[in-house]
Amino acid sequence: MRTKIYLPLFLGLMLSISVIAQDEKYGDDPESCRINLSTYTEFFNQKNYKDAMPAWRWCFLNCPEATKNIYIHGTTIIEYYINLQTDSLSKEAYIDTLLMVFDNRIKYFNQKPMVLGRKGTSMLKYRPSLVKEAYDVFTESFNLAGNESEYFVLGFYMNTTVVLFTGGVITKENVVENYSKISDVLNYQISNEPDEKKREKIVEVAKSVEDMFVNSGAADCGAIISLFGPKFEAEPENIEQAKKILYLLDRGDSDECKLSDLYIKAAVAVYNSDKSSTSAHQIAQGYFKRGDSENAEKFYIEAIELETESLKKADMFYELGLLYYSNFKNFPKARQAARSCVANNPNHGKAYILIGRCYAAGGSCGETAFEKKSINWLIVDQFVKAKSVDPSVSDEANELIGRYSGSFPTQEEGFWVNINEGQTVTIGCWINETTVVRYIK
Repeated sequence: MRTKIYLPLFLGLMLSISVIAQDEKYGDDPESCRINLSTYTEFFNQKNYKDAMPAWRWCFLNCPEATKNIYIHGTTIIEYYINLQTDSLSKEAYIDTLLMVFDNRIKYFNQKPMVLGRKGTSMLKYRPSLVKEAYDVFTESFNLAGNESEYFVLGFYMNTTVVLFTGGVITKENVVENYSKISDVLNYQISNEPDEKKREKIVEVAKSVEDMFVNSGAADCGAIISLFGPKFEAEPENIEQAKKILYLLDRGDSDECKLSDLYIKAAVAVYNSDKSSTSAHQIAQGYFKRGDSENAEKFYIEAIELETESLKKADMFYELGLLYYSNFKNFPKARQAARSCVANNPNHGKAYILIGRCYAAGGSCGETAFEKKSINWLIVDQFVKAKSVDPSVSDEANELIGRYSGSFPTQEEGFWVNINEGQTVTIGCWINETTVVRYIK
């Protein structure tokens, strides 16, 4: 036997169920809920948060499931009242309410990953001493949200990570692990964000996160190499990652960073992708640190040829001069590079110090004892010039001036060769420069 279904009756039944369900979210007094929702919303839209508060509070307590706006608007209303308070007890009570708004939003509307992140930022804002508690909230939010984490929350997450590491609460390994996870998510968001303005904001946070990591004290070369070595090997063609590796290793305080295989590999990958002055310079620095002088020279020359900014070119010439001075012991070439440095930056004091050191190291000019001592006049000239153009090298220059001034010839020695103090003379051989005669008093 077939059961007959009466369509009008069925539709009426479904409608009544829908109405009942709709009313349930408005609580035990749906009509009052609707009135209070309308009242507080009207005041809220006018930014009249004081008059919005009574009706909002009624909704918060009596019909918490009516609309998500109770919680979205609630944070603004409660923060307004927090900022009005003049005594700490009242302020703390409103802060408790603010945190309750986040908890109830999770309870009634879920969205736990996102809401926890925002709760953590409010905890830091109003109770900055509770860093560990905020950190735990950020950690839970991140573990739940992953790539969907809000980018500004990730900045706060990294900040609390560094603060807790500085205070000895978490380990260096925790910092490295968190940085790795946070930066991966930010890179994912940068790659997948279609809105240009928002993408720029994410890039800004990513840069801030990198800076926090680099300056945390946990980002030593070993940590960076351990973190990024496997990532680079897995994706050697990932140029953005290679650039990040170079950025982090360049910021390291020790030579260990540029001595690493990872530094050279990343530098070469970037160079092969974009033969710029910067990429060639990074390779040159890596080879210099490793003692591979020929390759270092080759890439310094290429970097200099590609560079268009005078100050950057000056620094590269100076480093090339150091290479010739320390590794090749080719003092004429070292002087030539230092002079090119000064040609691009006349205030580069270290270049003049390098020239002076070249004269001291390669100063076998002259046959007599007097001639061999005379080169010290020219050596000191360079150090005097260095501190005159660049006060930042004054301490080093003064120490060197004192050392080499003590090796000037005596007036008696000058008498026997008929050379008077204040006279201009030329130092020959490969140096071939003029200087003024001075004697030890």
